[in-house]
Amino acid sequence: MAAVNYPVTGPPKLSPAPADGSVPLRLEIRDLQRNHPDQWTLYILGIQAFQQLDEKTDLSYYGIAGMLPLLLAGPYLLCKVFMDVLTDLGVASRAIILEAGKDIALTVPFSLHHGIVHTWHCSSNPANRRQQALYAIVQKIASSFPAATKARYQDAALTFRIPYWDWAADPPSGDKYFPTVVGQPSISIVTPTSDGKPVLIANPLYSFKFNPLNPLKGDFPSAPKQENRWPTTLRYPTSGSASAKSQEQQVFDAMASQFDSYQNNIYLIMRDPNYKRFDAFSNHQWAPNNAPGTYGSIEDVHNSIHSETGGGGQMGDPDYAAFDPLFWLHHVNVDRQFAIWQALNPTSYAIDKPSGDGTFSIQSGTQETSKTPLAPFNDATGKTFWNSDGARYTTTFNYAYPETQQWKFPTQQQYQNSVLAAVQKLYGATSNQFMSLMGVNTTALAAAPQAQLQGLVAGQKPLQQAAQPAELSRGGEDFEAQIGKADPSSKNISAPIKYREYIANIRAPKHILHQTYRVRIFLGDFNSDPTTWATEQATVGTFSSFGKDPQTTGCGKCIKDEARELMISGTIPLTPILLKLYKAGDLGSLEKENVIPYLTKNLHWRVTLADGTEIDRGNVRGLKVSVVSTVVECGGQAHGGLPSYSGVYEVHTEVTGGRPAGLADEDDV
Repeated sequence: MAAVNYPVTGPPKLSPAPADGSVPLRLEIRDLQRNHPDQWTLYILGIQAFQQLDEKTDLSYYGIAGMLPLLLAGPYLLCKVFMDVLTDLGVASRAIILEAGKDIALTVPFSLHHGIVHTWHCSSNPANRRQQALYAIVQKIASSFPAATKARYQDAALTFRIPYWDWAADPPSGDKYFPTVVGQPSISIVTPTSDGKPVLIANPLYSFKFNPLNPLKGDFPSAPKQENRWPTTLRYPTSGSASAKSQEQQVFDAMASQFDSYQNNIYLIMRDPNYKRFDAFSNHQWAPNNAPGTYGSIEDVHNSIHSETGGGGQMGDPDYAAFDPLFWLHHVNVDRQFAIWQALNPTSYAIDKPSGDGTFSIQSGTQETSKTPLAPFNDATGKTFWNSDGARYTTTFNYAYPETQQWKFPTQQQYQNSVLAAVQKLYGATSNQFMSLMGVNTTALAAAPQAQLQGLVAGQKPLQQAAQPAELSRGGEDFEAQIGKADPSSKNISAPIKYREYIANIRAPKHILHQTYRVRIFLGDFNSDPTTWATEQATVGTFSSFGKDPQTTGCGKCIKDEARELMISGTIPLTPILLKLYKAGDLGSLEKENVIPYLTKNLHWRVTLADGTEIDRGNVRGLKVSVVSTVVECGGQAHGGLPSYSGVYEVHTEVTGGRPAGLADEDDV
C-alpha cells in the first residue's frame, strides 16, 4: 500500500512576501468578530462547511478531530493518516496492527506528554493540520460570493488564520469570560446566496453534529454509553440520554467564577523565575524532588479549562474533546501562551531527557532532544518528521499572534519588552491592583512607545491607571504591612515595594479514579451540593486530573502511568480573592500573621468526578493540598517598574496539616 502523507505546513506564504517578514495573525475570537467582519463571515461559513464534510474522509472535521485522541493514545478511529505512518515504518497492513494491538490498544502511543509535549502538541499538531484544511475551505467559500463582493472576500481569505479564545484575559466590553458567540445555538451571518443580508444558521461554534452518529463500527468503544448516544457534542449535558441538552449557562458561570485563578496562573508561569525552564513551564508531572515553586504549568491550566467548559460532556473527556468546536479555540490559545513564553525566554528551549516509556516511534530510554522526530507529523517534504528545532517558531507555519510580531522591533530586547508589557496588561491584574493601591506607576508600560503597544492586545480591557502616587522614601519594605496606608495625593515611588502571593499547591495521582476528577478549592462557606461547585461563589479554582480508565482506554502509556501511580501537580492562586477580602474590610491585612489564620479557618478542598459526584478526599491516595507563599517586588527601577517574583517559596503546613489530604510537616513538599 502506497503511503499518502499530509505534510503539516500551515497556510501558504503570502505572495509577494512582505518585505518586513510579517505573517498574518491569529486573532482573539472577539477581535475577529468585532473588527474583521469579512474574515469572521468566512470563519463561520468555513467551520460550517468543514463540519459537513463526509466523516469517513481523513481531512474532514470528524477525521481530524478523531485523529488527535488517537495520537494522544485514544482508543478509536485508526485513521488513514496513522496507517500511512505505519506503512512508512514498514508495517504491511491494518490487520497486523489490529491483531498485535487488539483494536489499537497500542502499548506505546505517539504522544510524549511529559517530554517534548508542547512542540509536539502545539507547533506540529492537528490544530495546524486543521488550519490547513479550514484555510482551503475558506478560499473556496470566498470565491463563491457574487461578483460585487467576491474580490473583497478573497482578499480577506488570503490572510485568514484560525482564531483563539484567551480565557485568561479580561473580556472586551459587552462580552463575558466565556465568549457569548460560542455559547449561543444560532448565529446571524452573511452567506454567498443571502444577497448581502445576514441570515440565521445553526452556530457551528456551539456544537458538532455527528452525521451519522457512529459511521464506523467501534469508533467509540471506550466511551461511556451516553457518548455513544449523544448525536451532538454537549457541554454540561442534562443527562446521558440521546435527548440530552447542553447547559451552556453553567459554562458561562464556571468561567466567571474561576477567571481570577486562570488569569493569575498564567501570570505566575510567565513571570516567576521557576518557570523559565521549558519542562517546568510545559508539563505537570510531579516528582518528590520538585520544589514548592514548580507546581504550576500550562498543562495544568489547559486541563482545568477542559473540565470547566465541558462538565460531563466531550470537552471534559481527553479522548473525545477534539469533537467540540471549543477545543480548537482553546488549544490555539495554549499554542499562543507557549509562543509568548518563548518570546520571554528565547534561550530556555533546551530539551535533553530520557523518553521514559517511549512512544511508537521512539524506543524507551532514548534521550529526547530538540532534534527528536515529532512523529507522525511530516514536514513539507512529506518524507521527514518535524522536530522541535524546526517547529520552534510560529512564523515557520506562516502565522503569529498579536503579542509576537517580532518584525516590528529593531532589537530582541525591544521585542521582549513589548511582550512583557502585553503580559502585564493582559494578565497582571492582581499586581496592578497592588501597585495602584500603593500609588506606583508601571513605568515600563508608561515608557513603552505607543506604536509598539498598539494592536498587541486589541479588544481587551485596558490597564487601569494608578492613582496619583505618594512621595515616600521607602526602600524594599513589605507591602502587606503597608497596604492601604498610602497618601493618594503623593508622588512617584522609585524604591521597590514588596507584597506576598499565596498559592494552593495540589499534587495527585493522575489516573487513580480511572477517569477525570477535580479538586475544588474554596475560601469560606460553600454549598453542600457538589453539582453547584463549578459555579459556587466560594470556589477559588479547580485542579483537573484529566485522567483515563486503564480498563477501557487504548492508551498504553496511561496504563503504565496508572500502574506506577504517576503524580501530577497544579496551582490555585489565592491572592486575588484575599485582596478582594482586604478591600471589602473582611481581612485585616495581607501579612502572614493575618492571612495564615484566615486560611486555616476558611480554606477547604473537595473532590468530585466529572458528573459532580463527590468522592471522599481522604480516599484519594496520594492527594496532597498545601499552601505556599512567595514575595513579589515591584515598582523599583531595577525591574522597570514591573513585578519581579523572588522564586523562593515558604510552605505553610499549619494551614493544611492534620486535615484529610492536607500536607503535613512529615510529608514531601
